[in-house]
Order: sequence, then C-alpha cells, then structure tokens
Amino acid sequence: MSELAAPPPPNTRKRRSRVQWQTIWAVMAGVLIAGTAGWYFVRLFSPPVPPKAGAKAQPPKPPAAGATSGSTLLSTGMAPASAQPQPAPRAAAPLQTAMQRVVQAAALQRTQPAGLLYDPASSNIALSFLPLELSDPQVAEAQKVLEDYVKATTVEARLQHVFLPGEVAPHMREHYEKRGATDPGQGELRGAGIIKAGASEVVSLQFAAAARPDTGLRANFHRTRAGRLRLDWEAWTAWCEMTWPDFKKERSQRQVLMRAVASESSYYNHEFSEKWRWLAVRLRSADGLHSVTGYVRRDSMAGIAIANLIGVPVPNSLPAETPLPPLNLPGTQSVVTVRLAFPPNAQSDHCVEIISLLADRWLLFPGEMK
Repeated sequence: MSELAAPPPPNTRKRRSRVQWQTIWAVMAGVLIAGTAGWYFVRLFSPPVPPKAGAKAQPPKPPAAGATSGSTLLSTGMAPASAQPQPAPRAAAPLQTAMQRVVQAAALQRTQPAGLLYDPASSNIALSFLPLELSDPQVAEAQKVLEDYVKATTVEARLQHVFLPGEVAPHMREHYEKRGATDPGQGELRGAGIIKAGASEVVSLQFAAAARPDTGLRANFHRTRAGRLRLDWEAWTAWCEMTWPDFKKERSQRQVLMRAVASESSYYNHEFSEKWRWLAVRLRSADGLHSVTGYVRRDSMAGIAIANLIGVPVPNSLPAETPLPPLNLPGTQSVVTVRLAFPPNAQSDHCVEIISLLADRWLLFPGEMK
C-alpha cells in the first residue's frame, strides 16, 4: 500500500491565505487609480461640450462677501474687480452737425453791424455825416434804446442794449462797481444825424449836458444786420483805461488809452522844452475836471493830424493824398482818442507824451482799436 503525503501545517496555510488577499487588494487599488487618472485625462484634454439648442446661458455667480481670488491677486497685484470703484458711465455728448454751426454763425453775424467800418483790417475810411430831423423815426428809435439802457439798474441788464457787450462788460463793471462812476446825465436833445461809410451806419444824438462842458454829450448807436440799434458805451461814458487822477499819480510808462478834449497849449517844460521838436497840446478830461499837457513830435503823422485838429499850422512834406483832417481855425477844441505814456523818470505828473492818435472822436471802430 502506497504512502500518502502529509498535509501542510496550519501556520503555512494561514500565510498563503494572507498573501492571496494582499495581491487581490493591490490589483483592485491599481485598477481604481488607473481609472481615476484616465477620467481626469479625458476631462482635461477633451473640447468643451456645446450648450443644447434653446438653453439659456447662466450668468456667473458673484463671489461671496469677503471672498477673494488668490490667483487674481497674485497675477495682477490689484484688488479684485468687485472691490474696485467702477467709473460712472459718461453721458453721450450732443452731436453738433455742420448745419447747426452754420445756423449759429449766421445768428451771431446778424447781431453785428455791416460794412467796412466794422472790418478789423479797415483803417482811414472816409466818413460822412448826414443830419436828421428830430422828428425822424430813427431818432425816436435811438432815444428808446437809450431810455431802456438808463432804466436798467444792473450791468447785466444794461449789456442787452450796448454794442459789443462781451468786450465792454469788464469795463462797465470797473466803471460802475470799482470806480463808483455814474452815467453822464443827458439834457435837451439838440441835434441828430447819421455817421455813414458805405453800408455802415451809426445814428448819433447830441444832448446838452453839464457833465460835458466843452463838447456836449453824444450818444452813438450802431445798427446791426438784424436792424437793431445798440449804444456805444465807451463813447457815451468817454471811457479811459485809467482814471485821470490814477494816471497822473502812477506816471505810467506803458501806453494808456485816454479820451480827451484837445486844444493848443503854450507850455513847454521838463523833458519837452524843445518847442521846435514838440507840439504842446492841452488834454482835458471829458468832465473838464482834470488836464495834462501832451506832447507829440511835430514831424510825425500824429503830430500833423493833431495840429490840424486844433488849428495849428505845421509845415510838412507829406504827399497831397495823405489822409489828414482839414486844418481848423486857431483855438479850435477837438475830441480825440489817444494813447499816452509818461517818459522814464518823469519830472512832472503833468507832462506826457502822445504816442498815437487813434481817432478825432470818442467813437472807435474795430480797425481803430489796435
């Protein structure tokens, strides 16, 4: 009878069973890890799935209060967008068409007078004066404009009745508010006329006035293209860039525009003692309260023109066609608009140089304001 093999001991069987279970768990873990890695690999490299037809896109949810994105803070170094102040949307600027600009320019042009007298490039234009009957409708029209101007109690209200309101507004505020000056009171209407040059017309009224002892008071009105009359405020008040007392006190060496009444003087002194070189001219303020002696070179255009205005014959060799005022009778007084300046280290507050003659009137046109 054959001999049978003996069974393995119990300890050996337990060890074999343990090794088998470990092997099974290892295989299952490997399968699980490989499956998970494969799923991530597919999600990472697969294209995005397009939304179904008709599906609505869902807006991203705002981050919770106080939450921040670490990647955004690291990459930009800035606060998250939700923490930054957002600029307010700008209002759309109104679109201005070329036609609108043309209409505005045309409207502005209608407020301006017409003709060569109002062209800044024009100068030495011959003027004519046509007298008007006091019963003429234009006289009544001008009187109404002046009446409305005088009744107005503020500078802003008066600007509606004056010529070139944008330019004279600063002068009016200085005249009334800083200097404390007033308007010259007009008395009886003595005469009227039209100053004319081509298409340019200025209606002029002449009043008696105690504030104008030498010349009377003139009110000049420019007629715009729209047909309205506007008061020339600077001529009305005989506006000067400085008051006469301030001008004499300061002894300004810069050129200062002044309106005055000119007449011959025999006073030659200080820097202007050479009578052969200088023409002495007495310049009196519009109200007659202040005066200086102005000196102009006899051989200059301004000197010859002023000499003719005040009736002082001065020999000259100018061509006959040179535009000069006619020679008046000796002793004539003439209104003038001039630029004056004191000499350096002036020895007197009474002797000034006449730098230029702007006009033989207080009414200035754009080409004469240079």
